[in-house]
Amino acid sequence: MALLHWKATLASPPPQMSSWQENTSSCNWTGIMCTAVRHGRHMPWVVTNISLPDAGIRGQLGELNFSALPFLEYINLTNNSLHGALPSSISSLSALSVLGLQYNQLTGKIPYEIGHLQSLRRLGLAYNRLTGHIPVSLGNLTMLTDLFIHQTMLSGPIPEEIGRLVNLQVLQLSNSTLSGTIPKTLGNLTQLNTLFLYGNQLSGPIPQELGRLVHLRSLQLSINDFSGPIPISITNLTKMNDLFLGENPLTGSLPSELGNLAMLNRLYVYKSQITGSIPPELGNLTMLNSLALYTNQITDHRSDTPRTRQSHYAKPT
Repeated sequence: MALLHWKATLASPPPQMSSWQENTSSCNWTGIMCTAVRHGRHMPWVVTNISLPDAGIRGQLGELNFSALPFLEYINLTNNSLHGALPSSISSLSALSVLGLQYNQLTGKIPYEIGHLQSLRRLGLAYNRLTGHIPVSLGNLTMLTDLFIHQTMLSGPIPEEIGRLVNLQVLQLSNSTLSGTIPKTLGNLTQLNTLFLYGNQLSGPIPQELGRLVHLRSLQLSINDFSGPIPISITNLTKMNDLFLGENPLTGSLPSELGNLAMLNRLYVYKSQITGSIPPELGNLTMLNSLALYTNQITDHRSDTPRTRQSHYAKPT
């Protein structure tokens, strides 16, 4: 039995696995769920869910024979001590819809074969020690609604193929070492409500195509190397609650059209190279509770004297 073999490879299996015994049905084990599936005239019970978050599991996923668990739909092993590589054999789980492996110690590359998991709706690999590039094969996972691969050691560009994930609602790629430009194809992700790219080494202009993400509520691009002006197109995103653009060498002035973002709670454009005056249209932002414009060359509208804004605006927390 694949699960018992995996348990035997773990360093000090946790108490949650004490029910995992040869003389009992795996469907009665802690963290395991089963479903009856039709197989000819029979309806055998098969393992469909593995859910053991925060269990203190120490071991490698590569020791689990995924091919012996072909009906798996759900894996949640977040916040454990899994180490080693994410095995390419996981690609055999054609029914898998949720793969949650955040907060572990996984290393190595994301296998190209992960693109075979075409039933996947939620993929969480954040807070691991993954290296290499984001595989272009992720663009095959067109059922995905949530993609969390932030807080890793991934590098290289954001693949243009990510723009094929048209059902995506949450895309978090922050706090890694990604470089290059934002692909214009991200403008195809019109169901997105959250886009986090902050804390990378991304550069170039912020693409106008982001203005097509009309359901976006949080856009966080801070702490990169984006240049050029703030694109007018993002002022079309009238559902926006949070717009974080700080710590980028952005130039030009604050668009007066920012005053159209009536739902905005937080606007951060600090530590940039913004010039000009504060547009009076920002006074229309009646939902705004935090505005950070410090360390720019913004001119007080009452005079022509440039000021470096430091204490007049709340710093982000």
